[in-house]
Amino acid sequence: MAGRRELSQLEKTYLEEACLFERAAKAAASVSVRQHGIKTDGRGVRASGIFTRQTVVALSLQRTLPRPDTRKHIEDELWDLAAIAGLSRNLVEGYLALYYYGTQQVTEEEAELRFLLAQLHRNSTWLAFQRRVSAEEDLLAEFEQGIAAQKSRIRDLAVLEKLSVEQRNRVSRWHDMYLTKADFETLVPICANLRADHQYLSNLVHPLPFAIERVDNTKGRGIGTDAEVGHSLICVMIARRFLAASVVDFVGLVADALPAPCSKAADSVRELVNHGFADSQSAQNDA
Repeated sequence: MAGRRELSQLEKTYLEEACLFERAAKAAASVSVRQHGIKTDGRGVRASGIFTRQTVVALSLQRTLPRPDTRKHIEDELWDLAAIAGLSRNLVEGYLALYYYGTQQVTEEEAELRFLLAQLHRNSTWLAFQRRVSAEEDLLAEFEQGIAAQKSRIRDLAVLEKLSVEQRNRVSRWHDMYLTKADFETLVPICANLRADHQYLSNLVHPLPFAIERVDNTKGRGIGTDAEVGHSLICVMIARRFLAASVVDFVGLVADALPAPCSKAADSVRELVNHGFADSQSAQNDA
């Protein structure tokens, strides 16, 4: 038929992956709408908030993904690689937060430490912002006193002695997370290539130096060339993996508080956590 074109094999593979991501996004949404008001502990509550965020990001990425079609020219779709990579990275980072604050099995004392560090980070960030916008001195002084009290409370926690020297050092510098990417690579199977995956996505997100240097007549212009389709394919694979893992892990954490359809939703995407990743590293290198 006139006006139609043949999709390349790379486009077909990308579309298959986009469909897998859509499956994961639908499962996340199915769980998310059923989790409101569940009865759980503090870690479950924090995990619930993070999971809601994961779902919103997933739906945003789903709407951002191009859908090449035989009836469309390659220039008819916007391949916004920076947006695709940015949202994909957000899903990776969201999964790390879900694991750190919710699903990792730690003692109540260590969970409290993580919560207090997160609160301290939030308050310190808020204070720094308010100083820049010239908030009232009385309000700033109140927050400074509260932050000092939070730091004192954290210093007195006995659980600090159970952390490694490196972890205690990160706590003493008031990092919101005292696990590093290297720690995640050791602790979580799907994070085995975390530093490489995160750097790969970051290279596509940041305006300098890599994202700008890759712009030429065929790359970096929002057109569906093989380069853009290939990078988008890898981004969506990474995003799908960490989103599916978020669904499976969150449901596993609070399964007793969720209705039965949530377990079915998690089971439906369990295979997507590892699907297609035997050659992911070589595919990334080829792109």
